[in-house]
Amino acid sequence: MNDRIEIVKNDQKLEIVVKAFYEVKKQKMLLVWILLFTLCGVVILTQFFEDYDAGTKVFFGVYVAFWLFFEFKVIYAYRWRKFGEERMIIENDELLLSKSIGTKGITQRFKLSDIKKMDFLKNSNSSFIKSMNTSYWNINKYHLVLTLENSIVPFAIDLENKDAQKILNELRNYKR
Repeated sequence: MNDRIEIVKNDQKLEIVVKAFYEVKKQKMLLVWILLFTLCGVVILTQFFEDYDAGTKVFFGVYVAFWLFFEFKVIYAYRWRKFGEERMIIENDELLLSKSIGTKGITQRFKLSDIKKMDFLKNSNSSFIKSMNTSYWNINKYHLVLTLENSIVPFAIDLENKDAQKILNELRNYKR
């Protein structure tokens, strides 16, 4: 099994911890990209306060809005790759899905009786969309999904299929 995955189970609890996928070379490239992209954004932002006509100011404003969005997304990806982890815990007839970066995170709780199905996430995207969604800076390559009464909840980010299958088997077969 992948060294990013740790499974601990006993009679009261199953806990699966998946550390974020991290590749040193790609992480360094991402940091360089962040620094250069930040520099470009700051340069454009300084031009916003110069004496330009209204149309140019609107262009700068729209550019800065898009820049801020992508700046946030890429910094989040950098932090996720470096410090992120997912936890899947079955305890007290509940499944807890936790996604955290360092000490901050989000935890979702589900009663096991409310879960209709646990399975692989079916992906019907085109090859272009798939390649964009699986890039290193994008954090949404989910492999598993919980099906509830009125919603689905994806989880298990950046796993190989065999590792996702192992986690799925552990979650399905854990005896409470």
